Amino acid sequence: MLETDTPEGAVSAPERQRGPSGDRALRQKLDAFVAQWREGLSGSWDGARASLLHEELERLTGEADSLGMGDVAETALELTVFLCSFVESGVIPSPTQRQALAGMVERLGGAPVAEEAPRAPKKAVAKNVRGLVHYLRAPGREIEALAPYLGAQRFLVRPFDDADALLAAFAENLPDVLLVDDAFVPKLHELSQSAARARQAQRDPPLCLVLSEAADPARVLFAQRAGADAVVSVRDPVAILARIDEVLEQRRHLGYRVLVVEDDPSQAKFCESILHHRGITTAVCATATDVVPMLQSFHPDLVLLDFYLPDGNGIEVAQAIRAEPGFSFLPVVFLSGEQDLDRRFDAISMGGDDFLTKPVKPRHLLMTVESRVRRARTLGANAGAARGERRGILASRETFLQELEHVADAAPEACAAIVYVAVDGVDALRDRVGFVAAGTLSQQIAAALAAELPFARPLCAYGDYGFLALAQRADELALREALEEARERLAARTWLSGDDPLKLGFTLAAQRIVGPAAKAEALIRRARAQGVGVQAAGGNACAFDLRDPNAASEDPRVRLVRAVLRGAIDKTTSVVDYQPLVPLSGNLSDQYVARMRLKPPRSSQEILIGPDEYLPLAREQGIATLADRRVIRLALRDAHEANKADLRVFVPISVDSIMDGAFAPWLATELRANELSASVVALDISARDLIEHLPSDAAIEAVQRVGARLCLTVDDDSDGAQRWLQHAAFGLVRFDTPTGGAGWTSVAARLATVRSLGKIVVAGGVTQMQDIADVLKHGVHYAHGAALCDWLPGFGFDFAHAVL
Repeated sequence: MLETDTPEGAVSAPERQRGPSGDRALRQKLDAFVAQWREGLSGSWDGARASLLHEELERLTGEADSLGMGDVAETALELTVFLCSFVESGVIPSPTQRQALAGMVERLGGAPVAEEAPRAPKKAVAKNVRGLVHYLRAPGREIEALAPYLGAQRFLVRPFDDADALLAAFAENLPDVLLVDDAFVPKLHELSQSAARARQAQRDPPLCLVLSEAADPARVLFAQRAGADAVVSVRDPVAILARIDEVLEQRRHLGYRVLVVEDDPSQAKFCESILHHRGITTAVCATATDVVPMLQSFHPDLVLLDFYLPDGNGIEVAQAIRAEPGFSFLPVVFLSGEQDLDRRFDAISMGGDDFLTKPVKPRHLLMTVESRVRRARTLGANAGAARGERRGILASRETFLQELEHVADAAPEACAAIVYVAVDGVDALRDRVGFVAAGTLSQQIAAALAAELPFARPLCAYGDYGFLALAQRADELALREALEEARERLAARTWLSGDDPLKLGFTLAAQRIVGPAAKAEALIRRARAQGVGVQAAGGNACAFDLRDPNAASEDPRVRLVRAVLRGAIDKTTSVVDYQPLVPLSGNLSDQYVARMRLKPPRSSQEILIGPDEYLPLAREQGIATLADRRVIRLALRDAHEANKADLRVFVPISVDSIMDGAFAPWLATELRANELSASVVALDISARDLIEHLPSDAAIEAVQRVGARLCLTVDDDSDGAQRWLQHAAFGLVRFDTPTGGAGWTSVAARLATVRSLGKIVVAGGVTQMQDIADVLKHGVHYAHGAALCDWLPGFGFDFAHAVL
């Protein structure tokens, strides 16, 4: 079983039963807390007393949650988060804030301990609808064309004439956009608070726009303080839609967004609750393989990352995040019950920014998240680097080229392309709209592109009414379909004004990104030239060059190996067999050599690719370390399931892994996740590899510190091999059966040297009875090969009957 880190302040066991005694004990503690609050903070504010009560409140929150009292826990957590802002900052709350705190305390004191009644299920909005809009209009002030126009743009609009009816509708389905007539601004605060209470996990609060006829500064300020995201002073449906698109995109880039990577649902819910009370948007994923897709779709400002996941560990996920274009500097905060300081140091050094230990205190989580996000944004703003696009809809050219470089260097398996988007008939368009309206139109187009091409980031201006974007989809067909659908939606829009609607044609041209980023300018020129050609032929169409020039010439075996090794690590695409090491003069049993073979997806069991075939291809592609990690992880999982005290598995790996600074902490984390001692694994490295790459002693020592044994496989009799034979790190030495007529006699001198150094000698490839006699004669400690036992699917060999 993988280690699960469950905080005391989260629901760790769904089967935990509540009882009357637990309810009564908690009620007594709640009453005592309320009494202490009234006694100590009903008069003047005492920061020290508030801090002590905050600590007690955190404990009460955890106890209520662990007992399954969702209503009590929710009230306590809301108060905890609100009080945290004053305890941590030392700020004295205003009279209004004091009144709000007191009200929350009184609700906590009177909160019933009964189970929270299940809420009515929310009604789902159709998938092809962009969002739900609630439109609160005053009698006689309705913008008649607004609902039909927004409906044509795939919004579902529900009109309301009464604020109370709108509040009741929140319980049925919370809108994505809230349009409020200026006459209802006094009710806006109540609407915002009600929407916040009704908001579900992983949901942004509704976007709130006030529709006003006059842009009076005092009225605008009042509306914004009441909770409005923007005030729109025009009553034109086209302008209102453009403003919705713009503010939605700005919120997507400026709001705090946290991705919680956690396989324990109760822990994920606990973190989400804390962050939601602070107004932070969250999303959750439970597996390592889901993290990268979530980065692309959710665009988080920070990742809360569990140290142990069902299909990976936090170090590996952090490195994957760092390798993603645009996320090199994304803050990553590890979240775990890990107490080993070395493991925590490894996590930080391998890509993490901070480490929170479970059970997590709400204030520690909030302060860590907020400070890390603020720091990352400040650095991004000062440097104007990879996060520059978060300051608005359009990225700078420098940001665009930097993202393009990341995509090109990463060589993604998905189909990635530069997309050139241009408005048709620009010369005639300038004459028609004039100088002033041209700026407004350009802003509308940028907001619409951001809304209709959410899969294309970043978006950059390229000349008058021209834009560049980086788009990615799983394959060529998916990208073509997504771009064609987006172009059709853009062409269906009207622009500038509903009174004098302007229709525009759009041309999209896409060039696949293949090869180094040095060809970026040439690729951009080709995309633009392709678009200009389409416009010359009439425009309002798409053109694509998404072929992979390497696909036809590349060896299909290379594509297969790359796809398998970069895919999920499981037994559907990888088969690991084990061959026992039979003791000769040695005295240990339960030792095995591991061998991994790759199985193409959706193939029969007979089609297996052995290491002799896939390892050279993996080394050519620079992904040999992926093969090493795959076989180690699968072997450790099998060892965990076998539950044998003295088991040892010899795993052949490449020297690339030894030279990878992240390998040692990764291995330590895998061992810990599988609850295994480091002695269970012996890393088998070829002397030929060591001679060619010459890893430093520091790299070898880093692996030794984990506790794994190192085995040297000797391939030749060169001087370099002799030097590695004498290296103190390799306490185990393996020789394969020599080829040629001399047999084991040809390596007798080396065997004697190794034994004189006090090292354990393993003979591999023992396929004939004569080999057994030879290795016995030369004093080999252990042997393996077909003459002793063939490969097995597990650790089921009977060593008691294998003594020679």
